[in-house]
Amino acid sequence: MRRKCDESAPKAHVSRFPGTPRPSLNCVARPLRDFYEGIYHLAARGSDIRHLFLTDRDREEFLGRLDATWQQFELDLLSYVLLGSHYHALVRIPDARLSQALQQLHTEYSRWHNRRHGRSAHLFRAHAMTKPITSDRQLIAAYRYLALNPVEAGLVTDPLAWRWSSARAHAGLEQPRIPLREGDLRAAFGAAEDWRDHYRRTIEAAAAETRSPTQPRTPSSSSDPRSSAASR
Repeated sequence: MRRKCDESAPKAHVSRFPGTPRPSLNCVARPLRDFYEGIYHLAARGSDIRHLFLTDRDREEFLGRLDATWQQFELDLLSYVLLGSHYHALVRIPDARLSQALQQLHTEYSRWHNRRHGRSAHLFRAHAMTKPITSDRQLIAAYRYLALNPVEAGLVTDPLAWRWSSARAHAGLEQPRIPLREGDLRAAFGAAEDWRDHYRRTIEAAAAETRSPTQPRTPSSSSDPRSSAASR
């Protein structure tokens, strides 16, 4: 039986990024959502037709803020992928603090993004998608889904070629860009010593099934994700 989380969170909310304005006391925050302790698949999209990431510099900034926010709220990041119009992440949470963490992450990144690109409208949709993961089978499927997202969006033909995903780190091809908790993924593959090889073969097999024989090869990173492929 899962325990329902209360809306607890660390009391300190000091941003690690200088120059970020303090929240206005006149602004009414959205009601916090209930979460249970466990692992969640998280996805957030841009408002209307807006893209969250227009350049690789945007993605670098978001990853830095994601890492800082997760450390501040003591959350575990299991996996992630950044595209153009949205991002996905797998997270392990101890209680309902995920709501506050997302509010802070999205608000602060939105302010930075709008200043950088001369915009003022809302960047993120009102609520992120969150789906609990309750079995090893679901967890492996979620890791596979995140890794294949750039392939299905037409950005790459090889999921391990997309720079803005943690898939390459899980496969042992590079060091993680930001800290990742990989114990759950290892356990899902039976805690075998060669679990990274199992992960890589799983991803490569799934990519082979979804790859179209006529699909053109595209660059492994796009400096302008406003193309139709990146918006999927």
